[in-house]
Amino acid sequence: MSKKSVEYANVNELPNPLRRALTLGLGLFPMLPLLPGCGGGVDDASAQGLGPTQEKTGGGQATTAPAPATPAPEAVPASESGVFRHPGLLVTEDDAARIRALIKAGREPWTGWWNKLCAEPNASLTAKPNPQPAVYRADSTKYALYGDIWHAWTLVLRWKLSDPQDNRYADKAVEFLDAWANTLKEVGTVPPGSTAHDDHTFIILAGIQGHQLAQIGEILRTYSGWAPASLKRFQDMLLNVFAGISQNRLNNAALGSHANWDMASLCGALSIGVFCDRPDLYRLAVDYYAGNNRGTLKMFGNGSIVHGVYFMHPGHFGQWEESGRDQGHSTLGMSLGGDLLEMAWNQGDDLYGMHNNRFLAAAEYVARSNLLDENGKTYPMPYAREQDPSQPHTSLWTQVNQSFQHGRNAWEPIYNHYVNRMGLAAPNVSRIVKLVEPKYGGSSDDVMWPTLIHRRADYAGPMKPPSGLTANLRGNRVVLSWWGSVGATSYAVKRASQASGPFNLLGTVSASELLTYTDIPPNGVWFYQITAQGAGASGAGSNVARIAVPGEVRLSLPLNDPNGTGTVGALLTPAGTTTLVQGTLLDGATWGDGRVGDKAIAFDGQKAGLQLPSGVFSDLDDFSVAFWAYANGLHWDTCMFFSGQDGFSSMFIAPQSGSSGVLRFGIFGAGGNDAQVVAAPWAMPIRRWVHVAVTLQGNTCRLYVDGTEVGKTDDMLLSPRQVGDQVTFLGRNWAHPSFNGRIQGFRVQAGALSAAEVAALAK
Repeated sequence: MSKKSVEYANVNELPNPLRRALTLGLGLFPMLPLLPGCGGGVDDASAQGLGPTQEKTGGGQATTAPAPATPAPEAVPASESGVFRHPGLLVTEDDAARIRALIKAGREPWTGWWNKLCAEPNASLTAKPNPQPAVYRADSTKYALYGDIWHAWTLVLRWKLSDPQDNRYADKAVEFLDAWANTLKEVGTVPPGSTAHDDHTFIILAGIQGHQLAQIGEILRTYSGWAPASLKRFQDMLLNVFAGISQNRLNNAALGSHANWDMASLCGALSIGVFCDRPDLYRLAVDYYAGNNRGTLKMFGNGSIVHGVYFMHPGHFGQWEESGRDQGHSTLGMSLGGDLLEMAWNQGDDLYGMHNNRFLAAAEYVARSNLLDENGKTYPMPYAREQDPSQPHTSLWTQVNQSFQHGRNAWEPIYNHYVNRMGLAAPNVSRIVKLVEPKYGGSSDDVMWPTLIHRRADYAGPMKPPSGLTANLRGNRVVLSWWGSVGATSYAVKRASQASGPFNLLGTVSASELLTYTDIPPNGVWFYQITAQGAGASGAGSNVARIAVPGEVRLSLPLNDPNGTGTVGALLTPAGTTTLVQGTLLDGATWGDGRVGDKAIAFDGQKAGLQLPSGVFSDLDDFSVAFWAYANGLHWDTCMFFSGQDGFSSMFIAPQSGSSGVLRFGIFGAGGNDAQVVAAPWAMPIRRWVHVAVTLQGNTCRLYVDGTEVGKTDDMLLSPRQVGDQVTFLGRNWAHPSFNGRIQGFRVQAGALSAAEVAALAK
C-alpha cells in the first residue's frame, strides 16, 4: 500500500499487502467460530510532488541528493518495513515547519486559528492536571480525562508551533502526561459495584482517547526536556491500559456493532503502535482496515473499508454503514477515518487510495447527507436497504437518517488530502469543510484544532485528468463512474471500439452533478474514457475502461482431468487479458468419477474444498455462475460455492439451506441476517448429476436447475462487486462441513446468461 499508484492487468500481481490472493490450504488455518455462511518514512514534500527528496548530511544540513544512475527504490511503507518515522502521526516535523512559516507570514486561516489557540484557557501555564486511577464512561471520571487531553494537546501545539519555541508549554504538557502515566491503571464502562448497564463502550473510549494521548506524546517526544524514563512510563501506560483493548477488539471482529467501534480501535492501535514503536499493532490496524487476511482468513467488522462502505452507488457514491442510523455517528466515522488515513499516509501507507478511493466515496456521501440545497432542504440520497447490525432480527434501515444535520469539523484531513494534496474534485466535502471551519472540533471524540493542523494551501498544480473510471454492466446498461478534477467545469464521456480509439463523444456531465453516465451500446466489446473540460484542462483522458455487452466468459474451469488441465482454468481479466489460474485442493479434496467418463473434484463432506484466486468477481454487477454437481447426500448449510470478502460479506450456493431446507443462492453485505436470496421449492436432488446456474441482471436474480428456472426474485440489490471476493471456494465455506459430492464444469460469466444459454450449458 505504498503511495505509488500502479495498475495491474493481473489480479495476482498486486503487491503485499494489497495482494489478496490466498494460496494456502484451509487446513493450515485455525478454525473460525460459527459464521452465518450459507445459512444465515517518506519525505512529506516529495510525497506531494513539491520537490526532490532531500538527504541529511552528517552535519545536519539539507542538501539535494545527486541524481542516481538508476531510479531510487520506492520508500518502504511502515506496514512492510516495521520502521516508523517520528514524529509521524497527525503532525509531522514537516507539517510543523510548514504551519510555523504560514503563521509567521500572516496567512489565513492558520494565523487566525493560532491566535485562538494562544488565547485558549486550555493553553494556560497555571492549569493543573487531574489524573484518575481509573476512568469510566458511566461516571464523571471520563471528563477529567477529556479535559486534560484538551489541555495537553493545546499546550503541545502551543509549544511546537511557536517560533521561537517556548519550552514552558512543553514542560506543562509533560506535567500532564507524567501525571496520567503515574496514576491511570484502568479504563472501563462502569465502576466496580455499580448496577448500571455495562454496554462495553469502554472499547470506544480506549480507542479514541488512547489515540488522542498518543498524538500528544508523539509530538512531545521531540522535546529534549521530556526525560526518557518519563516518556517510557507514558508509553507503558498507553500499552498497558489502552492498547490491549483496541488490539483485542481487532483480533476478535464483531459485526453486531457499528463502524465507529472499529474505527476507534483502529485509531488507537495504529497511533499507539507508532508512538510506542510496536509494528505489530500498526500492522494489525492497517490490515484490518484494508481487510487483508495475510493468509489467516480472519474476520473483519464494520470498520474494515469494504464493510464500512456498505454499497457503492453510481458516481462513486459510497453508502456509509452508519448512514441509516444518524448523522452524528456518521460524521464521527469521517472524523476517525480521516485521522486514521492521515496517520497511515505519514508512515508511507496509502489507505486513502485503497479500492479506488473508497473512503472518499463515503466522505462525499456523508457530507452530502449533512448539506442543504438552495431551498434549505436535505438532498435526496440513494440508499440500499441494510440491516442495523446492533438489531439483527428487528430493524432494517431503508433510508438515510437526515433528521439532524451535524456540524462536526470532521473533514479537514479528508479535504486536504484528496483535494489540496491530490487534486481530486470532492464537491460535497469541499462545501461542508468551509461550513464547519469555525468549529474547534466536534466533541471529546475529535482531535481539536483540525483546521490549524491539517489545512493546506489550495491545489495549484495543473488540472489532473479524471481518474478511477469504472464501467459496470447493470441490467444490460453500462454504468460509468469516475473521479473528477479540481478546476474542471464539465466532463466529456467518450466511447470507442478499440482501446486506442478513436473515441467518439457520447455526452457531457456537469462538474456540479454526480459523476456518472449510463450508456446502452450495441452488443460488442466497448472502451470508455473521460476527459475534463474547463480552463486549464490538458485534454488528457482518464484510464480506459473495457466492458463487453451483453457479457463474456470470465472464468472457465473444467475440473474434469486430473492428469491434464487439473484445477487450471482460463481467467479473462477486466482489462481483457487472459491468464491461466489454478485452484488449490484443500483438506482432502481429491478426484472422482465425472459425468461422461472423465473426472471431477470430489469433496468428503467434512473439510475438503477447492480454493480459487481472488479477483474473479471483483467488478461484476450482472453476472452468471454455473456448474455441474453430484450430491451423495445433503447436510444443512454446506456450500457448493462460496465467495466474498470474508464470512460477513459474501455470496453462496447451498444445496440445502434456510428455514425450509431448500437449494438456494444468497448474497449478504452485513452477515447472514442481511441475506438477499433466491430459492428453489425443494432441496437439491441427490445421487445424480445436476446442473446448477444463477444469473443476476439488474435486480432480477434467477436460479436454474438442469436448465429450467426454479426460482426468481426482482429484489436483489447486492451484487458480487459490492461484497468482494477475497476468498472463493468450491465445495465448502469456512464454518460448515464441506459438500458431500463432486463438482465439475465451473463457469463464471460477466453478464447474465439468457434462459436459452443456460439450457444449452445444461445439455
